[in-house]
Amino acid sequence: MIKQRFLLPVAILATMMLASPLHAAKFFKWVDDQGVTHYGENPPDTETAQTINVKSGASSDQQQAVDNLEAMRKSSSETKELSREDKNAEIERRNKAIMAQNCKDQQRNLGQLKANRRVKETGTDGEIRFLDEAEIASRIKEIQTYMAENCTGM
Repeated sequence: MIKQRFLLPVAILATMMLASPLHAAKFFKWVDDQGVTHYGENPPDTETAQTINVKSGASSDQQQAVDNLEAMRKSSSETKELSREDKNAEIERRNKAIMAQNCKDQQRNLGQLKANRRVKETGTDGEIRFLDEAEIASRIKEIQTYMAENCTGM
């Protein structure tokens, strides 16, 4: 599939190549009997007519504008690609920071569960209760499983 950004320069180049022979015709300048200057492709007398150098084509400003437009399109597409890559890299960096903090919190929780045999917990109703040995062992196992799955290499 032809990319759209290459289509415009190819179209401009093709137009310029096809249009150049049309402007290559000779033009003449001559003065008639009454002193009036005339211009045209067919002079009345080739001996008295002067050949005129006609420069046609795109103006210098037009080519510069086309070049500027192409540069803007290229930089715009590169900026979009870079901004997507930058956003993805930023999201990845934030996710790693969150995971590192979670691992640090789980490590701290594991240390507290192993060090203290009397672990208290505040319930949803605001009442404080102590965890028994089975609950402590269960939580230690959960934390170790979480850390094995998510905290290796951090």
